[in-house]
Amino acid sequence: MSILVTIESTADYPESILRDDIKILQIGYTVNGIAYDGVENKLTPHEFYEVVARAKTASDLPQTSQIPAFVYEEFFTEYLEKGNDIIHLALDSALSGTVEQARMAAKACQEKFPDRKITVIDSLAACFGQGLLAYYTLLQKDKGLSYDELVKYAEDTKLNINHLFAIDDLNHLCRTGRASKNEAFLGTALHIKPVLYIPNDGRLIPYTKVISQKKAIKTMIETMQKNAVKPGDDIYVGVGAADAPEDRDFINGLIQDLGYKTITFDVGPAIGTHVGKGMIVIIYLGSNREDILK
Repeated sequence: MSILVTIESTADYPESILRDDIKILQIGYTVNGIAYDGVENKLTPHEFYEVVARAKTASDLPQTSQIPAFVYEEFFTEYLEKGNDIIHLALDSALSGTVEQARMAAKACQEKFPDRKITVIDSLAACFGQGLLAYYTLLQKDKGLSYDELVKYAEDTKLNINHLFAIDDLNHLCRTGRASKNEAFLGTALHIKPVLYIPNDGRLIPYTKVISQKKAIKTMIETMQKNAVKPGDDIYVGVGAADAPEDRDFINGLIQDLGYKTITFDVGPAIGTHVGKGMIVIIYLGSNREDILK
């Protein structure tokens, strides 16, 4: 018997930290009527974001859909029938209804496999926030924590996973209805970059607005330093971008200069279709998420 941690591909979990005891349920997407499963057939990050950048309206954007309960049930069953127990860290319930589908599937699986354990936790996290919570849970497993202790750890830790996002393409926010045409026009002309975060209720909301990408990066680093756990052997900061590798590498260097180990990742289709090309992300373990407001 083994304990597995499972997540959706919305977690943007990079290959560099993959291991046998984490399993990822891929969320497919459709581009111009062509379906991609994200496994056998998929676009590279650059190809995907080129499609996003060329979109003129929301209908031109890649489309993703909520995972139904029967897909979760098939996914969980594959591992439960092999004698594994599962801790599923689901995508933020404030951003998607998938957690309820996962819970329905887990209930059905528990009835089919009464001797196995399966728990679905609302991560209240997105992008690699979901992935970093999974990674830290696996590190605790390595220390010998039991199944119940790991469930408690994930629940107790999830609101200490902090997210900071800086949006580069305001025209994309206009296409998706998150900004007006006037806001997009003025914001683009003035090089305004919204910085967003995820508070305890899981919503993605504005933190501040700054002028220029350089200022956005500076603001994100300074904000992280407000409540991040100090550097240490098992302390990691996730640094990602939506097809902006130069910005990601620059931020990665700045954070490493502060003494932190880093994990770099690409923002994938499930999140990327909503935020647009050029977004940058910092994910880190800290005190409660809302402490950055103090």
